[in-house]
Amino acid sequence: MKRTFTRLAALATVGAALVCAPAVNADPPAGSSPPAPRPQRICIVNIAKVLREYNKANFKGAEITKKRQDYVSVVNAKREKMVELQKLFTTATVPEQKKQYEEQARAIQREIEDIDRTAQQELTKLSNDTILQVYQEIKGVIGDIAKTNNLDMVLAYPAASKPEEENSPQVAQLMLQTPALIPFYHRGMDITDVVVQTLNARYPSPPAPVQPAGASSVAPPGGK
Repeated sequence: MKRTFTRLAALATVGAALVCAPAVNADPPAGSSPPAPRPQRICIVNIAKVLREYNKANFKGAEITKKRQDYVSVVNAKREKMVELQKLFTTATVPEQKKQYEEQARAIQREIEDIDRTAQQELTKLSNDTILQVYQEIKGVIGDIAKTNNLDMVLAYPAASKPEEENSPQVAQLMLQTPALIPFYHRGMDITDVVVQTLNARYPSPPAPVQPAGASSVAPPGGK
């Protein structure tokens, strides 16, 4: 994997650099001429495109979405049961039957509240863990690319993640918000594709499960 990363980084050497400020040098010995300052090299990364094309991050996001939908399916089934009990309660004429229907509905309502509480806790933790993991992986890859290519700084900026979003009012608003980095012009500085390629090589997405022929594509409720 390390060879794969190094090869990717080497093939995508960042090229042109932006001269921003001279690098700091130690004081030269007395009587000698100071060494010429080395131009600093800065590159930029479209973080929106990285997140969109990072396969493992998308896989994790799909897992969270599926788990949320599983909880929703379970709760919806219980709410439908409550509607049925409400109809039975309304049409019942025997007080004892009405009491039974009411108690059953209250029990289901408590189950729904328990499921909602469990789902909130589990999905919040899962989302937070995933966000932190993706952030650390992106940060680590960018740091390694910077070291391999002798960069001094890599700046991330939010922008359109695909060409058809270039004229989107939402993207325009995002680009004009502070403290967003706004690279209205740059030449040979964007290493977004290198970051995406390295992330997908270093952290490959798990293969999609093979579904048996004739099996339903709808996941059963309550599954992990």
